[in-house]
Amino acid sequence: MTIAKRLSDFLEQNNIDFDIVSHPYAEGALDTAHHACIATKTMTKAVVLEDNNGLLMAVLPSNNKLMLNWLNSNLNRHLRLVEEHSLHELFSDCQPGAIPAMGQAWGMVTACDSDLDTVTDIYLEGGNHRELVHMHREQFQKLMKDQIHDTISCDPSDREAYRCFTASEFL
Repeated sequence: MTIAKRLSDFLEQNNIDFDIVSHPYAEGALDTAHHACIATKTMTKAVVLEDNNGLLMAVLPSNNKLMLNWLNSNLNRHLRLVEEHSLHELFSDCQPGAIPAMGQAWGMVTACDSDLDTVTDIYLEGGNHRELVHMHREQFQKLMKDQIHDTISCDPSDREAYRCFTASEFL
């Protein structure tokens, strides 16, 4: 297996130092982090959203929940989850459920959670369920420099701090 071609091409075009980490088959970012024996806060997950202004990928630590209303309020948007069948069309070079947290490779604006600025190593799905892309924080920040940066997610245990949002507004 190999990582998704668009992701590989994007990383090479941007002169990013990265390595591939193989792991036992896993689905979902949290499960993948556990199978790969990496900290869940260093494993990213991608949440693909859309509204009338187009697509946006939210990138956050795998253990966090996206604060959708917070994101919509801060960006003055009306974003909602992209339907599953549309994800297969958008990420045709990826296996379902293994979307790399690098929206720019697919031409999407990306909103990156500020929690990812606090970890040294970053891992993202490689487009399949057996390989991760690993890079140092500086390499990840280089790719995200022109993207949106904000606190867009929270640890599930911190939901009380954001009690103005109902549970259904966390993804």
